[in-house]
Amino acid sequence: MQKSSRARFFIAFLAMIGTAFFLFFAWKIYLWKSGKEPDLIAEAVRQAEQKDYAIAMADTYGGKTPQETLQMYISAVEKGDYELASKYFIGANQEKELKSLQSSKRENIENIIRLLKQTLQSEGSYSEDKKGYGIIEPLYVRFKIYPNGIWKIIEI
Repeated sequence: MQKSSRARFFIAFLAMIGTAFFLFFAWKIYLWKSGKEPDLIAEAVRQAEQKDYAIAMADTYGGKTPQETLQMYISAVEKGDYELASKYFIGANQEKELKSLQSSKRENIENIIRLLKQTLQSEGSYSEDKKGYGIIEPLYVRFKIYPNGIWKIIEI
């Protein structure tokens, strides 16, 4: 009986040592992974920014000034080329603008064009960093400059 008690004690002791080693290495792996995770997130953000930058650099639809971009937009809409008109918007808003133009009544589009022509005559203002521009009256129009120097419409 004494031999079986020692054997059980020895097995329990080995199990405790094994559990301690397992917990120690699990903790080390956790620390290692959590230390790497911010690097992985930063790399994913860097890659997304590079992709957005490449897309913006390749986009040549727009003018060298906000007003030129708005004039190009107005001209495209007047010609009924809604696909071209939508390309003067920032990438994220192009599809939404195309659908909006395609589903609008011609009389509503003509009213908007009339107001946008008045907006062209209005004074706007640049953001502090000079990367944004806005005109408030008679319609609110916001613009953003892309890294290639092309101005895009954010919203009308």
